[in-house]
Amino acid sequence: MNAKTQPHDLPEGACLTAKVPDRDQALLGDVVVNPYRLAPLTAIIRDGGRTLSAAHVRVLGRGERGVDIIYDVSDRSLWTYGGIPVFGLYPDHVNQVEVSYKLDGERIRERYQIYAPAVRLPVVAKQTAALPEVEPVKVAPGFEQRLYLFNHLLAEIPGGRAFKWNGLGGAAEWDSVGNNWIADSNGDVRWYLDIEQIHDSNHRDGLGGTMGFHQTRDGKLIWGQGQTYSKYDLLGRKVWQRNLPDKFADFSHEIRETVSGSYLLRVGTSDYRRPDGKRVRSIRDHIIEINEAGDVLDFWDLNQILDPYRGELLETLGKAAIQLPDGVQKQDDRLANELAEGDLPFGDTPGVGTGRNWAHVNAIDYDADDDSIIVSARHQGVVKIGRDKQVKWILAAPQGWPTRLQDKVLKPVGEGFEWSWTQHTAWLTGRGTLNVFDNGWGRDFGPTKLSGNYSRAVEYRIDEAKGTVEQVWQYGKERGDEWYSPITSVVAYRADTDTQFIYSASVNFLTSEKLTTSVLNEVRRGTQEVAVELKVHSRQPGSVGYRALVIDLDKAF
Repeated sequence: MNAKTQPHDLPEGACLTAKVPDRDQALLGDVVVNPYRLAPLTAIIRDGGRTLSAAHVRVLGRGERGVDIIYDVSDRSLWTYGGIPVFGLYPDHVNQVEVSYKLDGERIRERYQIYAPAVRLPVVAKQTAALPEVEPVKVAPGFEQRLYLFNHLLAEIPGGRAFKWNGLGGAAEWDSVGNNWIADSNGDVRWYLDIEQIHDSNHRDGLGGTMGFHQTRDGKLIWGQGQTYSKYDLLGRKVWQRNLPDKFADFSHEIRETVSGSYLLRVGTSDYRRPDGKRVRSIRDHIIEINEAGDVLDFWDLNQILDPYRGELLETLGKAAIQLPDGVQKQDDRLANELAEGDLPFGDTPGVGTGRNWAHVNAIDYDADDDSIIVSARHQGVVKIGRDKQVKWILAAPQGWPTRLQDKVLKPVGEGFEWSWTQHTAWLTGRGTLNVFDNGWGRDFGPTKLSGNYSRAVEYRIDEAKGTVEQVWQYGKERGDEWYSPITSVVAYRADTDTQFIYSASVNFLTSEKLTTSVLNEVRRGTQEVAVELKVHSRQPGSVGYRALVIDLDKAF
């Protein structure tokens, strides 16, 4: 698609036509909107065969509170795209875009008018299609230029799910489409992923919800989806999209880049032989490390490292959890437990034993100081594991751990300590502490409640030598039910603003309406002072937030 460009000396609001500009009218080359078919609110101003350098872009905000998007463009990006990349166009709007660049040593400034089409979303089960509404509640000075990527999951597309795994379960049982978009601090949509270009419920490699978005050190986006994992840039240009290695299957929740340039992915296995001889699909219980070429460098089998028969917390998450048969006493010997299972069903449902969702890993971090990983297993706790596959510590309530792991459970010290429950994200802050989003479902092994709950963003300090943990900060407890997210969510420290970035992503999830209102906060470190609050109102039944993150344009182009 080509957009008509207007010379910078024409008045703003000059009329656009559908005609492609003549060669002598174009300032550079054509303006191509959505150049890679995946990011409709982006464009490239082609260089017209010229060699540009030192480019700068400003997409002007719309209206009185509109946010300007401003960034420099490296020569590397000018060469890669064959022109100037434009990010952050408003949908269904004639955008005013100012660019400058050097050509033959001269600084040239131009203004373009670029129309971007309205947001196009797939129709889901309730015959609705609308991005959630982002409502700015508070944006403190200094945070006006923030860009936030939201990763939400929805119900399946009508007529989908024709393709299913067999009775052993797996990612195909949890297929969903996603809303993945970037909003500015005023709540306006400035980018979104055209999910229908990459999701297809009727084909194995198109199944699954897009999850685990992170921006890598080179400014690209990584995520995973069912049987694939991907890396794209913000204009939608594919760096790679690959199938999982054949030994593994069913990605969801997390892919992380390490400081060495490898990637950690949360997966299951496609064919796992248990000690009792049964072959199953293992569920959400493996971590793999891959290099840039997609080779598997290492993997962690949590069935061997932890205890797949620790079911204390599973009992609080509903009667659907599959436990050992009544009257059967759990033993430290894993094979004895497997032999006692009888014919209990397998599949991606909460339950003890390999082949069921006993771990539900939802986050991974890497500690370069000692070459270890930190794993958030929702149904178990937070665990640090070395390259040698040995547990270094466990951050979880002490009940139910086998004898061989009991001395790895951290001992609380200090005042006001609380364990985290069914947590999401357990990431290092870079300041000697660990952030955890304490969802609070099943708190203190209690039953599910529809009110009187709370979630927290919490920061812990762990002394590995002493085997102790201290709670040094928390936020959210006092907000109670209006901030309570029983599932999903994230907390991550932002060094650029010295804030804790928090997304309480599933508020109202347990209500009958299922219309969530997620809350994004940036809280100044070590305080209760809120610098940013955005409320994200779902407009589709079944829509739930998974995570959000800050997007840094400085490293993208």
